[in-house]
Amino acid sequence: MIDLFDFSEATVLVTGGGSGIGKEIARAFYARGAKVVIAGRTAEKLNVVVDELRNLEGGACSAVTADVTAEESVNKLLHQVARSFDGNLNIVVNCAGINIRSPADQARLEDFREVIDVNLTGTFLVTRMAYPLLKKAEFARVINLASIFSTVSYPHRVSYASSKGGVLMLTKTLAVEWAQEGITVNAISPGPLLTEINQTVLDDPVNYAKFCERIPMRRFGKPEEVVTSALFLASKHSSYVTGTDVRVDGGWTSA
Repeated sequence: MIDLFDFSEATVLVTGGGSGIGKEIARAFYARGAKVVIAGRTAEKLNVVVDELRNLEGGACSAVTADVTAEESVNKLLHQVARSFDGNLNIVVNCAGINIRSPADQARLEDFREVIDVNLTGTFLVTRMAYPLLKKAEFARVINLASIFSTVSYPHRVSYASSKGGVLMLTKTLAVEWAQEGITVNAISPGPLLTEINQTVLDDPVNYAKFCERIPMRRFGKPEEVVTSALFLASKHSSYVTGTDVRVDGGWTSA
């Protein structure tokens, strides 16, 4: 039987690959033979991930420090990716993201702009600049990390929910525009996960319990529980799936 998740001939760029979901997705592609570049702002975090992966059996992995909110930095990132992959790029996974929580009436404009810049503008810049490489690839996939808060929301998430709603509509628009190029563009919308971005919730037992009451599974998810969705959407065999949103939320949006 054909191995549906063999990525030994694939090249992958993962932004936000130094921690959380990005790290687990990079690990999954690496373990299945892919050549992977992880990108993020903090070189130390990226290098730790690269060292971890190189101690495991898999494909190849390297790291590039980049700021996804800065056009010049993203341009340099894509040039380095092109050099690393001899001009080939099959899969882009946009995982870079932040969350600054506050009531809407107290939200600072600079915080709102920072969240939009990282989560939405960063996803746009990386994907737009990756387009020339994706267009000439044998198969091409873009996977954007949205959130359940792109379709439902929660108090103190005005910046984050706004940014992730934008990511979802960016995904759908690019899927329509690039469908005839053979580039699929999809989103994954995780629910609450045990990652650094949720550390303030995890550090507050009362708030954590309140969150879990909203989740039919009554727990936060693990980053690795998002991985199979990414592998499916990145596979050559998901070529008729585009513009969709895969929710990995323990049932939150179904309750």
